[in-house]
Amino acid sequence: MKESNVRRHDRLRLLLLSVVLSCLPGSAAAQWDPFDPPRDPGHLDVSGTAGLRLSTDWSNLILLGSVSPATGALEQVLGRDLVFMPGPVFDATVMYWEGRYGFRTHAGFSRKCLAIAGRCVAIPTLDGPTRGSVSMDAYSADVGGAFGLREYHRNPWVWPYVFFGFGAVTYDIKQNISPPLQMFIEQRPPANADVTVNKNFTGFGGQTLLIAIDELGLETKFAMNFGVGTDLRVPLGAAGVGLRLELSDTMHGSPLNIQVAELNTVTDDVVRANGGLVHNLRASAGLVLHFGR
Repeated sequence: MKESNVRRHDRLRLLLLSVVLSCLPGSAAAQWDPFDPPRDPGHLDVSGTAGLRLSTDWSNLILLGSVSPATGALEQVLGRDLVFMPGPVFDATVMYWEGRYGFRTHAGFSRKCLAIAGRCVAIPTLDGPTRGSVSMDAYSADVGGAFGLREYHRNPWVWPYVFFGFGAVTYDIKQNISPPLQMFIEQRPPANADVTVNKNFTGFGGQTLLIAIDELGLETKFAMNFGVGTDLRVPLGAAGVGLRLELSDTMHGSPLNIQVAELNTVTDDVVRANGGLVHNLRASAGLVLHFGR
């Protein structure tokens, strides 16, 4: 009798062990599959915004010149500061998220004028003043990444994030113009009174300089941007609507290209009298639609 009970218990143990072993591969496969790893919840945002933009100068006030000790003439070239005066900026953005990591594509547009000292007026150049103020359009496009500042959960009411991207900014200037350089010649008593003053000279301190200027027309510059934003959402199940707020800066090199080289020398030194890095600060608000949980 005891032997039959022992055999019965052994058979139950073997049956239970076989059931456990048969379930292990299925549960392990359900937890991890190298060909289909688990993913965070995916969701898509589409937004349209409008706002304000502030651009820094394309160039600084540049003064090139010296006094010739032989002729006593003061010879100067003045390069005025240029700046893009933008009107309202309009943007469209698409962002795809998996959890708190996102991929972002963005395009923007703004229109107003190219200005001197922050005023939309006629620009004086070596070829004479422009035909009134110089209107222009600015287009921007970039792609990049985004990172949520909090762990993602289903249908969040507030979703703050930071983003960065790389792309280009294109300026469509409606008049082809040269940078506003102006030549000034002031006559002074020569250091040597026996030397005749020649008014038709080219040079700074007896050295001849070549100034190369590129006309401004359709200008495209590589740009990078970064910023911070937040969505204030009203979840509606699998989709929702909300308010998007963003602050960003788009940076690129100056579209100006002014090169100064000294002639009749053994060296090939060229000085670029261009502006530095141009910043385009943007503050915008608008509507965002989000799809997915």
